[in-house]
Amino acid sequence: MKVCLITYGCKVNQAESQKWEKLLRLKGYLITNDENDADCWIINTCAVTHKAEVQSRQIINKAKKFGKRIVVTGCYAELCRLPESENLKVVSNQKKETLTDQFKFLCKGDSLNISRHRVIVKIQDGCNHFCSYCIVPYLRGKPRSYRIEEIISEIKDYESMGIREIVLSGINIGLYGTDFGNTVNLKYLLKVILKETSNLRIRLSSIEQNYIDEEFLDIISDRRICKHLHIPLQHGSDRILYLMNRPYKVFHFIEKIEKILKLYPQIAIGSDIIVGFPSETEEDFKKTLKLIEKTDFSYLHVFTYSERPFTKASKMSEQVPYDVRKERANCLIEVSKSKRVEYIKKFLGSELEVIVENKRNGLFSATSDNYIKCLIDKQGLVSGNLIKVYVRDIHGDHAIADTVN
Repeated sequence: MKVCLITYGCKVNQAESQKWEKLLRLKGYLITNDENDADCWIINTCAVTHKAEVQSRQIINKAKKFGKRIVVTGCYAELCRLPESENLKVVSNQKKETLTDQFKFLCKGDSLNISRHRVIVKIQDGCNHFCSYCIVPYLRGKPRSYRIEEIISEIKDYESMGIREIVLSGINIGLYGTDFGNTVNLKYLLKVILKETSNLRIRLSSIEQNYIDEEFLDIISDRRICKHLHIPLQHGSDRILYLMNRPYKVFHFIEKIEKILKLYPQIAIGSDIIVGFPSETEEDFKKTLKLIEKTDFSYLHVFTYSERPFTKASKMSEQVPYDVRKERANCLIEVSKSKRVEYIKKFLGSELEVIVENKRNGLFSATSDNYIKCLIDKQGLVSGNLIKVYVRDIHGDHAIADTVN
């Protein structure tokens, strides 16, 4: 049987799908990227925005139209309570770990062969922060952490396959271990991974600023931990942050960013920003814009506010007109592009250590530990190798680099 995995949404969904791919291959299933060639589609859906919800619904309807056998899971499936049928199986978020057990062993397929050089490792699920705009806690449930033994076993498997970088992900990775007691947390997990592995680069997905303390900043000094942090801000107005139920003020956030940059001047710091939150005024937006312009972010993920069922924000009055939301979002997207170029410019004439990835249009792509995407015009490079490059130019949001002998 040929299986196609289709994934929407966050890095947690991506991590889950990568794990299913690995398990299905071991069980003998053939994995294909060709939707038409697949006998079964596994669709990992998202509902964090209305747009993601529409995309999820459309791909499910497409699979039904083609007469495929379908396994649907994820937040859209959870939200809409999809009815099962003869050819459609629904797996709840709570039972995602057993998803591959829904298949009967039909035939032996190809051997396990993961071609990518970066994989996402899920370390926890769920969140109990209940930001007023976010539907995820209602669909993912309370925080649940994976046992360290499971995580280390999965990471060692990937290391033995030649994977060069892992990305630790979760709905809120700062909550890792809170369901285990006081002895296990994200910092402890990082120490164990560093001790139990030798060649892997370790990257963190999004982490909230309140989990970044002195000990954390000391741990990430290890050369194998990527100098790249994604720290959600969400807004530059204290009034809006309060309405969002975010547990900090702008001052606290900026103070934390400045502390990080003082210790690691070359680190990449990305952030999430939501525009058009209910009652956001032009003054609120200008506060956000001004804050972003003066803060050393290396990139931004800009989100147009989207009303989500169950959330407090969806019931708030003074919803911002959609065209105003989009206009403000487009403004910040342009600022983000400028920030990206400014950050890469800092490394012109410098050397970076990168992992070689794929070859497209005659150029190899590669990524540095501080999240600079490089294009290299050089023949004979080997995907997966760790090499040094010299940054000589910029093209769009990529660095143009040459190999260093």
